[in-house]
Amino acid sequence: MLDLIFMIDNSPSMALKQAKLQSQFPKLIDALKDPNDGTLPDLRLAIIDSDLGSGGAYSTGTCGPKTLSDGSSSTYGDLGRFQMIGAQACGVTDPGAMWLEHSKGQALNYTGDIGAVFSCLAGKLGTLGCGLEHSLQAFEFALVADGIGNTNQRQMLRPSAYLGLVFLSDEDDCSAAPNDGLFGNRPELNGEAASLRCGTRSHACGGVNLTETPRAFPPRCRSWCPSRPAPPATDDCPNPTDTSVPTTCSPLRGLAAMATEIKALKSKPRIRSSQPASSAGRSATPTWPPRLTGSRPFPIPTAPTRPIPRSTTIGRSATIPTTCRTNPDPVTGFDATAASWGATGGLRMSAFVDQFGDNGLKFSICQPDFSAAMSKIGSALGKKMQNLCLPAIYAQLTTCTANYLIPDANGNLIRQPTPVPKCNAQQSNAPCYSLATNRRLARAPHTWSS
Repeated sequence: MLDLIFMIDNSPSMALKQAKLQSQFPKLIDALKDPNDGTLPDLRLAIIDSDLGSGGAYSTGTCGPKTLSDGSSSTYGDLGRFQMIGAQACGVTDPGAMWLEHSKGQALNYTGDIGAVFSCLAGKLGTLGCGLEHSLQAFEFALVADGIGNTNQRQMLRPSAYLGLVFLSDEDDCSAAPNDGLFGNRPELNGEAASLRCGTRSHACGGVNLTETPRAFPPRCRSWCPSRPAPPATDDCPNPTDTSVPTTCSPLRGLAAMATEIKALKSKPRIRSSQPASSAGRSATPTWPPRLTGSRPFPIPTAPTRPIPRSTTIGRSATIPTTCRTNPDPVTGFDATAASWGATGGLRMSAFVDQFGDNGLKFSICQPDFSAAMSKIGSALGKKMQNLCLPAIYAQLTTCTANYLIPDANGNLIRQPTPVPKCNAQQSNAPCYSLATNRRLARAPHTWSS
């Protein structure tokens, strides 16, 4: 069983990226299928977006108050609610469905192919969401926080299911509280776009706190920069924090704190993190947060009336096809066509994925085609759910032989000539084999020869 949640950035720069996802998402579904019989796992599939608003810091525009589908007003965007916009037109048959569900080879609340239905739903998100993407905190709102409009959403999570989180965004996470002072038209921040404020206060380059020089990064900042600082288990800064001056901490929501909340959704998450090995539990229900996000920067202005500082282009240079470079602005150098292909550095998002060790995957959103990324994410998840049992026909055979395969000095597997004996009532602890129909006895990978 797999509970899979996609966070899709719905800010104004995402049109082309959303289109790529819609087109190539079926590759993920194909990769989830069991190669033996082509069946899908029991699957629940939901969508959230990155719009958590600005808490009223803006009175109008995409980051201002909005009216939700139930008629209520929100200053916190879509509140992490599962998105089923235009569900009926996409093939969803249950008017109250909050997610797509496929079980035992059957579509339970939709008709047609689940990949096509998902792509249709993703295409209806639009690109009018707030450009201050709370990509990570959207998961927190959707699955962890209480009393914010996500009633019954945690019912999607089945105790014995794997949990997969995938996020697609072309700008780094900006999960900040409204009273942190990053948002709004503040005089002391004139000339610094709101999206840039998120970076200068949460990134470090060459060990330099970027709030010390928010408009002219030192030359060594041309190199790749990490998220700052390494977040502790709780949020870095007290709330509220005066961000009009340099801070010794990151005022954005602590990465480790959010990752810990997600891991806690599974009673014994199978994780590899910076915690001591003794505290990292293992079970058959790991959290798994693959992620698609920007890994190459490109300036995308959020305040067109103000000059965009040179510091919007920190990090590696974006490799954009020359055919995409059309008519850059003579003052700022901003090229709208090239920006639609590019992205800003996903430093916080990358650091969040790192909290999950080997269970985290990263891909660049700047790729012209998401097919490879979708296939790899689907394969990584699918391998965890493939049936490791032998086909039922083997249980009917009366003559079978089991042999050990032992690696030699060069790593080549050598079949041992002496077979493993079949278990009988007299044997207790001696190595032996038997064929059984109990799936739990066939979890470990074995090689059998007849």
